[in-house]
Amino acid sequence: MQIHGLRSPYEQVGGLVYFGRMIDKMRLHAAGMLSVEYQPLLGSANPRSFDGRCCRFLQIDYAALAVQAIQGGPDEALFQWACSHGRKPSDTEAEVWNAFMQKRGWRDESSGRLREQTRELGRTDRVVSTFFDYFDADEERPPRFPADPPPPPSGLVRGAARIPGLRSPWDKLGGILHFGRMLDKIRLFHQGRLPRAWVEAKGSVPGFDGACCRLLQIDHEALERETVKGGSDDQMLEWAFTHGRNPSDEEIEIWNDYVSKRCWRDQFTPRLAIRLEEADLPLGSVLTMFDYIDLDEGRSPMFR
Repeated sequence: MQIHGLRSPYEQVGGLVYFGRMIDKMRLHAAGMLSVEYQPLLGSANPRSFDGRCCRFLQIDYAALAVQAIQGGPDEALFQWACSHGRKPSDTEAEVWNAFMQKRGWRDESSGRLREQTRELGRTDRVVSTFFDYFDADEERPPRFPADPPPPPSGLVRGAARIPGLRSPWDKLGGILHFGRMLDKIRLFHQGRLPRAWVEAKGSVPGFDGACCRLLQIDHEALERETVKGGSDDQMLEWAFTHGRNPSDEEIEIWNDYVSKRCWRDQFTPRLAIRLEEADLPLGSVLTMFDYIDLDEGRSPMFR
């Protein structure tokens, strides 16, 4: 159903998706123009609602922002109010948040709910892979993304880069994806068992190592120095929490979704296409870099 004055969740304010849509809902609700279907998920009472997640991300009170939104003013002024009364996320934090929100409903615990809502919507003429897709379909906006390439025949396993002692990025340590794999790479390097082509990427700032270190607010070189002393995985995790930070469960959830879905519908998609081309694999063989890593190292990808 089309609702005049309600923008797509993909539209950004202050570099963040969804914030502008939340403002629209506040104003429409105050004016008595918001459909009753939207009202149960207004505000931050439901911890899984997008409103609640957005307010927690910015560390602001929903009701206080609603007062400002109803008074009027441009979007950017409201965003600046949110930053001054809560916090201003860094560009990196905004990137992680945007990816998490835009891809919500695809390959996560909310996927079943999205499938059910999509069936009820009855839109068989377009692909609905995320809740953002669902909102746009329900509100009669054109799709933002094409359908994914068709998957290859089952049974595709490469295993060209099998490295004993290197775990999958899907393996969690302290609930965090990739951290254990990062420790493995450090140990393998100091044992002389990390392939030469991998050495340069170890600790890379734009890579998964860098992203993991930013989540924990630790320095990779410091982590490496501590790891080679021989500490266990649990000891290294505790060191990271002590010398950096111990992220909340929600922060870990958002970060895990960000890294595990990377290369699907984002600025990293071309990088995956290059890796597939270099491996002489067709587009659609895998859809994320985590999938590619497992495929390349002889594991069956978590998703197909």
